[in-house]
Amino acid sequence: MATMEEKVLLSELSEDARATVTHMAKKVGRSRVTLVRLMDRVVKRFDVRFTIEINMDKLGMSERYIVAVKFRQRPTDAELRELFKDDRNAQCVYLMNGTFDLLIYAVADSAVNYIRWETHLAESLSQYGPTIMPSRYIYSHFGYFPMSDSFTDFIGTENRLDDADRQILRLMNSDSRLSYKEMGSRLGLSDATVRYRLFKLVKSGIIARFTIAAQAPGEGYSSVAYLINYTFTKTTSSVAFARAMSCYINDDKDAPAFNTFQLVFPISGSFRSFGMVLCEDRKTALEKAVRRHRAIFKNENIRILYGELVAPIKGILPFRRLDISANYKSVSWRGSAV
Repeated sequence: MATMEEKVLLSELSEDARATVTHMAKKVGRSRVTLVRLMDRVVKRFDVRFTIEINMDKLGMSERYIVAVKFRQRPTDAELRELFKDDRNAQCVYLMNGTFDLLIYAVADSAVNYIRWETHLAESLSQYGPTIMPSRYIYSHFGYFPMSDSFTDFIGTENRLDDADRQILRLMNSDSRLSYKEMGSRLGLSDATVRYRLFKLVKSGIIARFTIAAQAPGEGYSSVAYLINYTFTKTTSSVAFARAMSCYINDDKDAPAFNTFQLVFPISGSFRSFGMVLCEDRKTALEKAVRRHRAIFKNENIRILYGELVAPIKGILPFRRLDISANYKSVSWRGSAV
């Protein structure tokens, strides 16, 4: 289990991975020297990756899908890695064990290009008898999927970003704690130029947050992803979802080093919501992912598809430590009812 100091440090890095050592030392209540040692230990222990949270809408990537795949005959890990290694659209691919076998987070710059990608996926996996279940989502209630560097390939000319901007985004995606001097050295730009360009990317909203992701959340931890479909009633949103939100916020009080879940709702397609929980053991993870939802939505006629995360085939795990209650309050529905 993580110590309180480790949790505080992870919270600070999740909110702003570029925070200064002095700032973090004050938050943790330690000296700068002790803070540096603590940070080195935490990074190694949890395999922390410093990255950025991208505002997909700002880059014109309106097509975002969570895709669950069930095979009649399961491919080998090596076959799946080979299939997805050069796939620009598939940003994260996780091998699962449960009622589905593969979880994919895919992006595209248009509906037509997404359909082309999904068709190619079906053809590539056809020998394994796949059932492909995609669900489209607009925004995330809580959590995020880390992006591979290929996300810069989707940036259109309307964003007015040149090659230097794209390179800065790729560098920040790989290590968001790089100094201006180091970025300038790699890009052949001055420190001041890099600082100005990065400031513009943040001010424009393209970079939503400098944050972290965990490749190894902790020995013994179990992660379960779930997709839920509902038969909506008049009380689904007003009662059931409010009750679910209360459970999530209460869970955060005793959360492990990284938040126990990320949640996406609403989505449209095969399923209506998506979540991923991270818990100290498999039994607790299944309890929060499946049994609790069946109890909360008992009158809503729900269908739950779930799987335990075995290993990332591509990408890294989307866990970090954020204030769930505060982030829920910052979420608002976009647009108005028609």
